[in-house]
Amino acid sequence: MPDIPADTYYDNDMNSTVDYLYAPQAAAEAALALLGVHQRPLQVAVWAKVGTVWQCLAWRGAVDGLVSPDELQRGRLPGPDGGAEPLKSGSELLGWLIWRGPRPDNWSPVALLLTGHLLAARLHSDQAISRITHETMLEMSRLASECASLEAFLPGLHRLLGRLLDARNFYIALLDEQANALSFPLYADLREPASEWPQPEQRFPMGGQPPSLTAYLMAGGKPLVLSRRMLETLQQNGDIQIHGPIPESWMGVPLNNIAGQPIGAAALQSYQAGHSYSPTEQSLFQFVALHIGHVLARVMVRNQLEQQVWLRTCELEGANTRLRNEVAERQLAEKRQGVLFLIAELSNTSLSLEAFLGGVHRLLGELLPARNCLVALYDKDHDLISFPYYQDERCPSHKARKPGKGYIEQVLYSGQALQVNSSRASGDDATLPRSWLGVPLYHGHELLGVLAVQSYDEQVQYGFREQELLEFVANNIGAALARIHAMEALQAAYLELEERVRERTSELDAANAQLEFDSLHDPLTKLPNRTYFARALRRSWEAYVNGSGERFAVLFIDLDRFKLVNDTLGHLAGDHLLFEAGARIRSCLRHSDFVARLGGDEFAALLFGIEAPGCEQTARMIVGEFDRPVVLMGREVFTTASVGVVIADKSYYQRSEDVLRDADHAMYRTKQQGRHGYTLFNHELRLNQADQLALESELRRALEVDDQLTPFFQPFIDAKSGALQGFEALVRWQHPTRGLISPAIFLPMAEESGLIMRVDRYMIEAAARQLRQWMDEGRLTDGVSLHINLSSANFHDPELLNWMQALIRRYALPAGMLHLEVTESALIDVPDVAAEVIQGLHNMGVRLALDDFGTGYSALSYLHRYHFDVLKIDQSFVADLDQKQESAAIVRAILALAEALDLDVVAEGVETGMQLRTLRDMGCSKLQGFYFATPAPAARIDWDRLAGFASSFRQVA
Repeated sequence: MPDIPADTYYDNDMNSTVDYLYAPQAAAEAALALLGVHQRPLQVAVWAKVGTVWQCLAWRGAVDGLVSPDELQRGRLPGPDGGAEPLKSGSELLGWLIWRGPRPDNWSPVALLLTGHLLAARLHSDQAISRITHETMLEMSRLASECASLEAFLPGLHRLLGRLLDARNFYIALLDEQANALSFPLYADLREPASEWPQPEQRFPMGGQPPSLTAYLMAGGKPLVLSRRMLETLQQNGDIQIHGPIPESWMGVPLNNIAGQPIGAAALQSYQAGHSYSPTEQSLFQFVALHIGHVLARVMVRNQLEQQVWLRTCELEGANTRLRNEVAERQLAEKRQGVLFLIAELSNTSLSLEAFLGGVHRLLGELLPARNCLVALYDKDHDLISFPYYQDERCPSHKARKPGKGYIEQVLYSGQALQVNSSRASGDDATLPRSWLGVPLYHGHELLGVLAVQSYDEQVQYGFREQELLEFVANNIGAALARIHAMEALQAAYLELEERVRERTSELDAANAQLEFDSLHDPLTKLPNRTYFARALRRSWEAYVNGSGERFAVLFIDLDRFKLVNDTLGHLAGDHLLFEAGARIRSCLRHSDFVARLGGDEFAALLFGIEAPGCEQTARMIVGEFDRPVVLMGREVFTTASVGVVIADKSYYQRSEDVLRDADHAMYRTKQQGRHGYTLFNHELRLNQADQLALESELRRALEVDDQLTPFFQPFIDAKSGALQGFEALVRWQHPTRGLISPAIFLPMAEESGLIMRVDRYMIEAAARQLRQWMDEGRLTDGVSLHINLSSANFHDPELLNWMQALIRRYALPAGMLHLEVTESALIDVPDVAAEVIQGLHNMGVRLALDDFGTGYSALSYLHRYHFDVLKIDQSFVADLDQKQESAAIVRAILALAEALDLDVVAEGVETGMQLRTLRDMGCSKLQGFYFATPAPAARIDWDRLAGFASSFRQVA
């Protein structure tokens, strides 16, 4: 691994671990160089699997005579004078080490190192593919939003797909449900001539017999991957009909919209000899096709809406055009009929129908005797004659009526003008006119009604001249009526369009409101998210500082053991737990309070107008809510909550973020005190927080010198003989100004700040150096063991095994003397990684001890899975051994379990002779505690006292 400058560790733009590893070829060369340091094989090669192909990364000697990876997988042996080592990660085969000649001693560590490099390279490649896929999906969505039509969108879609897959031979088919046919708006094929490609406007029926390959895919409704042989078989059996050249490999996926309804299909094909699509390509294409289906559906729906709006706009423009043409025709008639200019002009005004007809009547009276005038309109739907205008000197009004046998009905029935003069009038009734002239009112070929004038004067006789003038006026009236009707229709259309615009605007407003809601709320719990909470916190702080808002408090809530539930029962159960937790927290708050999910298992709440007693009561209610079990997948699960409480105070805070920071700090203080409770942040905690920051900085400096962090050693004794069996190294900090600082103070701070791994390495190095010195002085032999604590952070370091191997070599220590003590909590944090690291330590010869057994989850699966060598009984059981029967029973059970599993046992915390005798009688093999010696630095160990236990034990025996 390349050297990394120390000052780049905390840079903002940090590279991932993979970026600092060797490339696979360089790693292979380095590995072969390491193999050649001690004993060089005659022939050796390193192979890695790249996709579905084996690639030789490095070799020494003539590799032609070595067995190949493909032959090894088929069962061939490497031969009596050679060997082959698979490079695996779990059950996944990453590569092979194949050699001929003697096997080097350092073969296994080199193989393990190579495996890590190959796995890291594979993960780095997968990460790059995922990033490109994600960026391409976002680019597709952006392209769909920018393109105005499907024709503009599809070429860009084809170009984007080419980033992920070989899309040179690719097409998209869309389903026309009404015609039950397929169209191909996008088609690209390198083998088939472009002149034979299906055109976008062409339609291909789905019901053909036999169906096309695309229709066969859509009928099945599932993705298909077919080789050339499979395609030929399907065609020979009459299941499909293939148009164009047959590809070597074909892959198709149905396209569905968001509702799951089929809208088409997408297909890739390759003409390369021997080509087949890998499972990775198949999965990637299916994922991309799902996104393509959703994006295409969105573009098609948008185009459909735009097409409907365009058609409606065309209709309205047509109506406007027709109206303008009618007006133009009337204006032309006005020019030809100068005499009737005023009547024609009046017909183009915006007067109401009654006012218009009254104006026409007045103007008509200037052309002919028209003192009595009426306009009758016929309604076909209701079979009714109405009179929108009726002016008669002898009959002032006329109501609407059904058609009868009068003059008006004759004009309506015949569609022609009618003249009635006195010579044709019957009787001497004074109410009957002496002359009557009526002409039909037309608009185009539609008969609207009748325009009639009548006279009671015997001197007035209407003739053809009056009829021609009246017909001209009737044409104007008919056009005016049609215009009024068209305007009414146009107004109705405008009203309808405005209503649709309002509906569309409402839909857009609702969509925007939903988008804003989604951006500010957690999709799982529907509670406000971190962004919304930060905004609300900032507004509340500003209002409080300005005096316009009331004082508030911040609660920071974290679910304990959520990761255990998530890893054990699955993410779905974890989601249900988070939803239930959010509901329970919300039930403890007032309507005016504000609660949000910050992320993961963290929640936060704002409590307004409340002081410390009320905050503590709310915190207790929240903690109490989690005393009840949560039913997940039919199982009762218990979890607890750790709460931190801060009350806003202008005297101590300058920014709203500082309030949330201290609430988080108070929550962590609750976790340090045993979880399942709450802590109210106060001035003492504020001072402790500042002191913690100073202490962290001083610890970093202490790790750079040799005279502050010191190992203290506490011996443990053989319970039967009293002989010294080993030491446990315990870290102590001799601060130059603070004095001796307890590990209970600085170790939790080291874990939070990420320094715990450096502290562990520092102490392991110092303890190993002291052990080597004691061995050189003859004080200890190989049979004595050294126990050193190892935190869970070390399991994340891929270089731990190499570092331990180098340490053992540097101090020439037997690996079996080193016992690394781990706790159950470290295994829970990273169970899979811990199993790999522990197995590597076992292979190295280092022994493992499970510390504080019985105080955690005490899962027997840990003993079975991780193959521990030693169990350490926690001192809490030993302290009550002679007082509580329960403690004695637990110790007997642990001893029986250890005996059954062939594990060594060390009892911690032995302080009295009674405890010593009881543990000896129970069969405990090794003892540790103040009864024998307190932890002390190497210079103050009382070797004579330790040697004296052997003689005192013999005397007791």
